[in-house]
Amino acid sequence: MKYKAIIFDLDNTAIPNKPNGMPSQQLIDAIAKAQGSLKLCAATGRPITNAKAILSALKLKDPCVISAGTQVINPLTDEILWQVNIDAADVAKILTICKPYHYGIFRNEIMKGSAASDLDAIEGNVNVLYIMGCATADAEAIFKELDKIPNITAAGVTSWTHEAIDIHVTHKTATKEHAVSELLKILGLNKDEVVGVGDADNDVHLFAGVGYKVAMGNGTDKLKSLADEIIDSVDNDGLAQLIMKYSSED
Repeated sequence: MKYKAIIFDLDNTAIPNKPNGMPSQQLIDAIAKAQGSLKLCAATGRPITNAKAILSALKLKDPCVISAGTQVINPLTDEILWQVNIDAADVAKILTICKPYHYGIFRNEIMKGSAASDLDAIEGNVNVLYIMGCATADAEAIFKELDKIPNITAAGVTSWTHEAIDIHVTHKTATKEHAVSELLKILGLNKDEVVGVGDADNDVHLFAGVGYKVAMGNGTDKLKSLADEIIDSVDNDGLAQLIMKYSSED
């Protein structure tokens, strides 16, 4: 089948999972060559403040999913094309759950936050809360309590330290699956025409929104078990190879 779009995660898929990680020249070149034949869209947990430099380096032109699936944006103008916020009452419940911990909790932007133990309230709209650098045992305890809030969902991703878990909390109707559904409406594409590429457990939501599921070679066992295809690792430019493969098909 001739696929019309590839939607891909950033950290550990398009770039190495480390502070200031950036895409390889091979991936940049592959995207440049493929843009005439494929729609190419990122789908990342990062907010625009942390994603902008990467999206710009990749020279993406098509709408992208950011902020853990809570927003679809135009990467050229940063215009928000779709967004869902967490209910204010649920934000208060999340803060209460996190209060016993010292981990940083960030509203909408990873660069702006406070220690959870010091935070009593958050003013204004909240589309995503990031609970950063949680120890595994604490993350499991936090997840257990968050599961009791029916209108939110929480996903864990490997922290940049590779020794901890970052928790992304969103409204239950604002996962990568929901955002990809809105993205496909904007692009005028059907689910079966789209490839999704990821590496982490939170990309299960991305997989649910696409027709063909691809896991990175460095991906989690859970994601690999759900994949239609497993490609080379981020360090070996697996995503670039995939884009070149599908852009060259007749």
